[in-house]
Amino acid sequence: MSRVGIRFFIKVQLALVSIILLTSHNQVSAEPYGMAGCGLGSMVPAWKNDIGQVVAATTNGSLSSQTFGITSGTSNCTTDGIVRADRVQEVFVTYNEEPLELETTQGTGERIRTIASLLGCPTHGIELGKLMKEKHSYIFEKSKEGDSTTRSQLILSRLKSKIAEDPTLKQACLY
Repeated sequence: MSRVGIRFFIKVQLALVSIILLTSHNQVSAEPYGMAGCGLGSMVPAWKNDIGQVVAATTNGSLSSQTFGITSGTSNCTTDGIVRADRVQEVFVTYNEEPLELETTQGTGERIRTIASLLGCPTHGIELGKLMKEKHSYIFEKSKEGDSTTRSQLILSRLKSKIAEDPTLKQACLY
C-alpha cells in the first residue's frame, strides 16, 4: 500500500472513531474489552459486537494505539496504568522476532525504532540500529539445548548487555 493510501486509510479510521465517539450517548469507560484487545478501538462502546471488534482491531492496528496503550497504560490497556516495561519488550520481541532480526542485518527499520522506544531511547534509533547490526550474530545467536530462558528473553538480555557496553546508549536508554 502506498503512503498516500496509508494516510487515507488512517484518516478514514480517525473519522470513523470521531463520528462514533461524538454520536455515542454512552460514556466511554475502562470496561473489559472484546477480542480486539485494548487500544483506541476498545474505547468505543458501540463496537462490542463481532463487526465492531473487526473495526476496533483495524483501528488499533492502523493507528498503533494498542502498542502505545500497552506501553503507557492508557487506552483501556490496564486498569491501574502500570505495565512492566520488560514484559512489553519481551512481548514485542516474541511477536516480531523474525522481522526484527532481518532489520537488524540492515541496521534500520520500523521495528528497530520501536524497540528503541520500548527500551526508553526513542531518539537513538539510528545508534541502536548500528549497534544491533554490528552485534547481530551475538544478539540473535541460537540458544543452547536445555536453556529454560525463552528466545525473546535471551535476545533482550543480549541486546541490553551490548547497550550497557555502549557509552552513548547506556546513558540514553532506560532499559
